[in-house]
Amino acid sequence: MRQRGWRWAVLAAVVIIAGVALATVLSRRAQRARLVQQMMSAYPDEVTDNPAVVHFAVAQGKRLFVQHCALCHGANMRGNPAIGSANLTDNVWLWGNGSVFQIERIVLFGIRSDQRKSLHITVMPSFGVWGRLDDGQVRDLVQYLLKRNHRPYQVGAANEGDALFHSSKYGCSDCHGANGDGNPDYGAPNLTINVWNNGGDPKSLYDSIYYGRDRMMPAWQGILSLEQIRALAIYVHEVSLGLARPPSNAGAIVPGQG
Repeated sequence: MRQRGWRWAVLAAVVIIAGVALATVLSRRAQRARLVQQMMSAYPDEVTDNPAVVHFAVAQGKRLFVQHCALCHGANMRGNPAIGSANLTDNVWLWGNGSVFQIERIVLFGIRSDQRKSLHITVMPSFGVWGRLDDGQVRDLVQYLLKRNHRPYQVGAANEGDALFHSSKYGCSDCHGANGDGNPDYGAPNLTINVWNNGGDPKSLYDSIYYGRDRMMPAWQGILSLEQIRALAIYVHEVSLGLARPPSNAGAIVPGQG
């Protein structure tokens, strides 16, 4: 009788433990479902008003970034000038203003991708290849850019580059603005803050002007779910503002920004 009672006690304990475990799993699933519903039902730029949703999205987004985005943007999210991938940690944006809405749109449709809604308004022309600028003129423009970014430069060449930049014949200021501060509506970078997706050393600047730039980011719509894309957008937004940490730097390429 004692042995039978002991067996029943063990069985009861197992049932209770299993019940508690099942209840925990169901509770976590229900909590996750609520967070997903809150994350997806809110307007993108209002999601960050909910700390619980942000915490959930950051956890999801970090894993997704490592799996799908680190190959181009680096495990430390600092980009790679060799392929023109942007540094996502500095809150400097080639397109848009870095809002959750804008980041989500870029992840959804890409940049110069095969998606009709991708960002593809302009490209950087190949001024040298097309014969619009000769070698010396390109070098003068490089010196002008070095001057604008408070780096060592050749005075005479920089003055010539200044005139070239503001000449209506070449149209540099049409995209980059008279002050060189860029236009995020067109994807024209700010040329005065020493941030360069394709490298900021003199050779890289020369190559950008002479050969042009026509970088592409793939569209993730149809590859990642809308929930995953929203989580990624929130995560990148939080990292860019210094409110979340990038993944570990282990094994990452840490490119120089020039």
